[in-house]
Amino acid sequence: MKHKVSCLILGLVTLLACQEQKKENQNKVLKSNQNQVNYKIGNGSNRIWGVDPDLKPDRMHVDTKNGNPTKVVFTSDIDTAVFHIRLHDTINFQIEALGMEPAITQLVGVPRNVTFSKEYIKANRGKLRVEIPEVHELAKIMVAISDVGSIDSNMTQMNTPYHKEVVEYFQPYKEHDAIKLINENIPELYDEDGYWYYYALKMNACGYFFNAKNKITDDGIIHNMGFQSPKNPFIENKKVFEDFAETSNFRLFFKNHQSYYKELVETYKTLNPIGQMQQWLEDKFGFTYGSYVVYFSPLSGGAHSAQKFEDNGFKLSAMFVMPSRRNPKYSNAINEMKSSRVVFTEIDHNFVNPVSDTMVGEIDMAFQDLDKWVRRDKFNRNYKNRYAVFNEYMTWGVFSLYCMDFFTEDEVSEFLDIMENQMETSRGFIHFKEFNRQLMALYKENPAISMSQLYLEILEWSKKQ
Repeated sequence: MKHKVSCLILGLVTLLACQEQKKENQNKVLKSNQNQVNYKIGNGSNRIWGVDPDLKPDRMHVDTKNGNPTKVVFTSDIDTAVFHIRLHDTINFQIEALGMEPAITQLVGVPRNVTFSKEYIKANRGKLRVEIPEVHELAKIMVAISDVGSIDSNMTQMNTPYHKEVVEYFQPYKEHDAIKLINENIPELYDEDGYWYYYALKMNACGYFFNAKNKITDDGIIHNMGFQSPKNPFIENKKVFEDFAETSNFRLFFKNHQSYYKELVETYKTLNPIGQMQQWLEDKFGFTYGSYVVYFSPLSGGAHSAQKFEDNGFKLSAMFVMPSRRNPKYSNAINEMKSSRVVFTEIDHNFVNPVSDTMVGEIDMAFQDLDKWVRRDKFNRNYKNRYAVFNEYMTWGVFSLYCMDFFTEDEVSEFLDIMENQMETSRGFIHFKEFNRQLMALYKENPAISMSQLYLEILEWSKKQ
């Protein structure tokens, strides 16, 4: 009888706690003087949340574990909002940023996304992997023969014999339902939603493999490797992608190209000393990641991305980039810098961004007039706020500092002409050369300068421009 009474009391206490938390979660408003705020989920790291009133709602998925609520804290320069999210909860609140209409923000409790077991951590701690995953290659091939993917060189690298072979082999399957689905979701060249779908398709593909029955299977480690929006395309469309693979005999094509894939992986490792980059970044920024993985396809174009995942006290940094190829017209040093820049500027987002997160106010002041710093066009429209623009300047600038430490002054000078022209002319970051040379001058004057101090000094310089 005592046991029954105890259970009844425990149940009532739990019910009352849940009701109190639901009441606590409702009708909250977070006020801010800036267009981005900080957030923290559970015991994870602080991250930035951009305020975007155009998204209705702007949705965040919150991992929940073991039926217990997950604490989510949003913090602005003047306000704080705390939530406790359980599985399947949907909580709406508003962020009222100065000079903007209120942004409807939605928190959704979802099953745990990342599981780093003790065995996984032991096997991967301190390791670097470079991979061409099979399901990722399937995704890239489907994009390559889609309407937009076949003409967008930012999605698909089209100047190789491999691409020609892919088109010749898979063109007969262009009317398959899988390709029609991709065409529906990437409807036109440089479409913003289409690009987000492309990222979701290629990034999430890296969390799947083909099992012994030729079924696309979740590896159970990271369920969703893409960004929060849109949804993982493999969840609802796995069967149509499997059918494309079976109908086209994709797996035989993939098997027959293993020697080529291995050659590309070895070239990548030669031209990209990631262990050296990793050590330099960790020494300069003062924190580490447990493991690094690089994913690419021979078909990958310039649309790169990066993600970081954390569980059980272990952090994984994942980069989704293009392959490296040696250009005979350049020296070994220039080839290495050109190749390394691609992955370095993805890796160092995971170092640059956390420092930026502590200086949002300073960044807003220094980059107040965005039109002075970035050309607004279809190629860089995802850089919508000062935080994102500054981070792009800084990630590429930090690579220049890395080059100063590992290459001669003449080699760096030759490479900078290439990189700075790319940033200003092709990418539209108007004052990158001036910014970069000032950053390099500060570093040359004091190579032992802390990154926090370097940020403050380059931001102070930026305010005066």
